[in-house]
Amino acid sequence: MAIKAHQHVVDPSHPTRPALVLVHGLGSAGTIWKSLIPQLSEHFTVYPIDLPGHGVAPLDENEEYDPRSLARAIVEEMNTTHGVKEMHVAGNSLGGWIALEMGAVAPDQVKSITALAPAGLWHEAPQRKYPPSIDARILAKISRYFMTVAYRLPPLKALGYKKITHLWRELSFETCRDSVMAMAHAKGYMPLWHGARGRKFDSHVPAHVKTSIIFGDYDLMLPEDVAQEKEVAPAHSNWVYVENCAHVIMWNYPDLTVDFIRRTAAAA
Repeated sequence: MAIKAHQHVVDPSHPTRPALVLVHGLGSAGTIWKSLIPQLSEHFTVYPIDLPGHGVAPLDENEEYDPRSLARAIVEEMNTTHGVKEMHVAGNSLGGWIALEMGAVAPDQVKSITALAPAGLWHEAPQRKYPPSIDARILAKISRYFMTVAYRLPPLKALGYKKITHLWRELSFETCRDSVMAMAHAKGYMPLWHGARGRKFDSHVPAHVKTSIIFGDYDLMLPEDVAQEKEVAPAHSNWVYVENCAHVIMWNYPDLTVDFIRRTAAAA
């Protein structure tokens, strides 16, 4: 399975800091972590992942793209390509679900999991044909041709981001450009949705794998009454709710996100 891990390390000749794997959500790419990497690189060798058909990773239509299979593929990529046998993991949305699955499929290698607004903790597994972000994908395909203008038009910017974050006015041009281009070019968008559709997280993560689950109190993509079922999550998880925060937590509070990842890793 085509997984691309991008290495970020302060001194490439001495990548001795613990490995941190970052897993993006549906229709995104490893670039979503860009603003966090300088801080995280002070403590980890950082590996933002491009999932199949996202970022620069190609797509093979014949693969299985359910979250558990993606988790296995990431662990294998880290082992074989980068020689990483032990790692911490953080993921957002679908990436948070995949991060949880990594703790289940490789509990001796995954030391900690920071799941930021993870999908998969549904009260009822979704059966809808299209994901909740389909309107953002359509808009991204159109607005990529006039990004500079679209960014400066509040109605268009709100249309693209209001469901993802109520703090959409504060998003920088670089953040919007990266997310629009990632979404517009994500050939794996529907294949990965089909892999998740009708499923929920039901794997076992051993208690020695330190696990934090963080949701914003203003998450419109995965609200509490739809997708925050504690009985589905690992029983030992440390749950945290962040005030005045939406679905993409690292956009709203990058420093706090770094702190969550560091503290979860330190507990391991």
